[in-house]
Amino acid sequence: MAEAFGVTFGRGVFLWLLAAAPLALLLLLLRERTRTRLAQRFISERLRGVANTLRPWRPWLLALAIAASALAMAAPRRGYTVVPVETHESNRVIAIDVSLSMAANDVGVARLDAAKAIAKRIVESHAGRIGLIVFEQSPEVVSPLTSDDEAVDALIDSIQPGEVDLPGTDLAAALAGAQKLLDADPKQSGDIVVISDGEDQGGSVGEAERKLRARGIAVSTIVVGTTRGSTIPSPNTSGPLRDDNGEIVVTYAHPETLQALARETGGRFFENPFAEHALDSLAATGGNAREKNIRIPIERYQWPLGVAFVLLMLGSVVNRGAE
Repeated sequence: MAEAFGVTFGRGVFLWLLAAAPLALLLLLLRERTRTRLAQRFISERLRGVANTLRPWRPWLLALAIAASALAMAAPRRGYTVVPVETHESNRVIAIDVSLSMAANDVGVARLDAAKAIAKRIVESHAGRIGLIVFEQSPEVVSPLTSDDEAVDALIDSIQPGEVDLPGTDLAAALAGAQKLLDADPKQSGDIVVISDGEDQGGSVGEAERKLRARGIAVSTIVVGTTRGSTIPSPNTSGPLRDDNGEIVVTYAHPETLQALARETGGRFFENPFAEHALDSLAATGGNAREKNIRIPIERYQWPLGVAFVLLMLGSVVNRGAE
């Protein structure tokens, strides 16, 4: 019925407290009747204050005060105020390299563990929808574009090196897979963030760069790893990974590859951005400013709260002379 008058409640569960008002009224009326009976038996009415003609109204005033307090606690709202808000929403696809070289431990932890931590920071700071792919020689979609940041974080935690089962790294294939996700929402601006050690056995990244420039999609790149090289833990044995000739495989980060990719597509390049604010400039990119109006309900709890205060004061006034 309240909706018919344009009234809604922010905490409607407190409306159950309205049931306390008739119960309180019953108890107060019984107490008043008992007090009156005792007064008539032992002492004159005027001395006990029952001659106060407003006294019988006190239980009703207090019960109505309880009802008004319950309404105030339910946070009644009526009407709206319109507030203009500027947003910078956009779509962003994160492409994470999961080749075996990302298992190297040359950044204090495994490169992939560092990459996952960086990806989660990007998800947390981004205002729009996020998509996620992993790649080796081919890309694999882990999450389409979504606004569910918690789900994307959980999927990032589940990523393991070598999970695509096609050894090697093909950046062009990763970029094509990321662009395909962005093309699913062509009306919204978007960008790509590649997190990798920069190794690329594909060799056709130039063609992918041209397609992305034509589409207006910037690619920001983040290299994880060092140029001094590191061995790779073998997924099958306790020692380092070896090639078919029995030689230990050493992996080197290639920041120049990712730096060129970012430069050619208008993105940003980051190298081992482990500092707290190292990715602040990336968080500030992505999306055109749009202004939209948001309707915010106007809180009206002051009305029933003021009524409850007045009723309590009146209840105190009509109780004078009762003691």
